[in-house]
Amino acid sequence: MPTHQDTSSRAKTKDSVRLTIESDTHKAVGHLHVTVPASVVNIIYKEAAQSQKHKVNPVGFTKETVPFEYIDEHYKTQLIEHLKEFILKYVVISFLYQEMRRQKIIAVGEPRLQAISLNFNEDARYSFEFTPVQINTSIRDWKYLPYKPPVRKKYKDIDKQAELFLTEEMEKEKKHIDASTINIGDWVSFDVTLYDQNQKQLLSSNYKENLWVHISNEETNFAYQELFVGKKKGDFFLTTDESIQEYFSSQIDTHYQFGVKIVDVLSQHYLSMLSFKEHFKIKSNRKVLQKFVEVFSFRNDISLRRSMVEEALQLLIKTYPYDIPSSAIFRQQKLLMEHIQKNPDYMVYKKEPDFLEKIHSLATKQISEVIMIDRFAFQENIQVSDEEVSNYLNLTKRNRTKEFIYFQHKSLRAQGTDFPISSESLKQACLREKTLNHILYRLKKL
Repeated sequence: MPTHQDTSSRAKTKDSVRLTIESDTHKAVGHLHVTVPASVVNIIYKEAAQSQKHKVNPVGFTKETVPFEYIDEHYKTQLIEHLKEFILKYVVISFLYQEMRRQKIIAVGEPRLQAISLNFNEDARYSFEFTPVQINTSIRDWKYLPYKPPVRKKYKDIDKQAELFLTEEMEKEKKHIDASTINIGDWVSFDVTLYDQNQKQLLSSNYKENLWVHISNEETNFAYQELFVGKKKGDFFLTTDESIQEYFSSQIDTHYQFGVKIVDVLSQHYLSMLSFKEHFKIKSNRKVLQKFVEVFSFRNDISLRRSMVEEALQLLIKTYPYDIPSSAIFRQQKLLMEHIQKNPDYMVYKKEPDFLEKIHSLATKQISEVIMIDRFAFQENIQVSDEEVSNYLNLTKRNRTKEFIYFQHKSLRAQGTDFPISSESLKQACLREKTLNHILYRLKKL
């Protein structure tokens, strides 16, 4: 039988964002509906109309005195299309990720936006399609599985490389740990809140979006360099900066007033040892050194760390199998093909007789691993915090420590990380990494 459920992480009133789930155990596709109250839609709609005054020049009015009714009549279609995108990015996506984690909804792949219904004076409704994973049994006695982690190479040179890496990073940390201002190469976490033209906050504090951005030295990142370099954690400022306008709106040019608060800064100057220890739940530098060896020891171009992860996941998938919908494998194959086609050696790979078989096997493996790790995350009731997102991103500072990340966020896999990433989206990848560390710790303990 289909199940219908209305929930919200905010107070359950007509003025709160709500999630409705439609899922049938006999169907391969489910639906998620996010409802944004009319009160929120109206406030943002009016502010969007206000921000368009600079574009109009009606007879008998100055730009400052153009009435809302005029803009509503002549620009309503453009404003509605703009609001569909703005509310999706400012409210809906983060809320959807939060609720899927809170309600322990396991899905294959990302939810797929199907339709948006939005009008002035009406609740907005965002409808997503997803491939649900119906799990009726728990994974029992997994801690006692016969897991034998791969043996590291005994070369002394590996230990020396790991020791040198640790020493260099600790020296960098001592030198730069007191640096307070943002520099090129840093990761910055910031809250974005919508204000009106009179510098008054438009919505309650529940309605804000937390983003992470990497301040690279690329030309495409110049706007974020100007916005953040020289500032520090805790700073708050109002801005109409074009880069933030463009993040929330690709439909029309906007002139919103945004309040920006810098929540966290990860310095590129050093790899934080405290953050590293917290991520792996270790306390001593000796344990840190042992952990570094995992990404310095390679066999057949595969790191010890990756071998450990893949063997553990393979054991779990074999012991607790699950039937994957063919439609999900097909979508994953399509994503893999799109990625491989960008590789200069694509035509060489394509000529291999078993090329399509390899793509199919890899797609099946990737989906199986994500389903398994999500099952564990929810069964073990593993939670993820903002601080743990910082710990996750700390690993991206060095190519060597990136090897620790198995479930890499899609934006980190892309060429460059010049654009903001929703922290709620990052938490999805972070939760999987945390769960993976939990599994490895328990399996290796026996």
